[in-house]
Amino acid sequence: MIAVLVTRPGGELDPLVQALRQRGYRVHAVPTVQTEAVELDSRSLASFDWVVFTSARGVDAVDELPFGARFAAVGPETANALRARGVEPAHVPVTTDGADLGKSLPDVEGKRVALVRASAAETDLPGILRRRGATVEEVTAYRTVEAPPESAHPLRAALADPDLRAAVFASGSAVRGFVSLGGTAQLPAITIGARTTTRARDLGFRVIAEAETQSVAGLADAVARALPLEVENNA
Repeated sequence: MIAVLVTRPGGELDPLVQALRQRGYRVHAVPTVQTEAVELDSRSLASFDWVVFTSARGVDAVDELPFGARFAAVGPETANALRARGVEPAHVPVTTDGADLGKSLPDVEGKRVALVRASAAETDLPGILRRRGATVEEVTAYRTVEAPPESAHPLRAALADPDLRAAVFASGSAVRGFVSLGGTAQLPAITIGARTTTRARDLGFRVIAEAETQSVAGLADAVARALPLEVENNA
């Protein structure tokens, strides 16, 4: 049976792990990156015209969503996290990408924009918004921790699996964490999007598939394209 390594923070609880198992893959769930909550005063967000979330984790980190602000989400999973809190996002870009969000967010000139996201987030989104005339404040909702020590032993066990065909990465931090924990670029990579693909290739990985949408379904479909089960079953 084809085995894949899922490196996202959720471990065994990650919905991608369940989605891949339902499709018939054997999955090693080993987080190569983790997140730590940061104390956040959600009342400070009430003064902003736009509150922008770049992950569902960021939405979950805010105790109380401010009344009166407009909300934006980077993609469908983040938008659904807002809807689960009773808020319909006013803007979701067509492409699940921070740069696209920065370019497409409407009515930003002269407005105050809060970006609620991870400590290690990329700089392109705030840069684009500032060039468009927005006043941007970056609000850290959680810290990204690469290469959590408790993942070292499970990763060694996963890498020893002769049926392991690829590692699934949903961020550049996960790629770096994988390498720091002892993983090598000999294992092919499947990535969530262009930015993660670039980070993986910079570290020497061969990327065999990239998700067409930055979501659980997009990643699961990318695994299925790169490692079709019917080929394995017919071999």
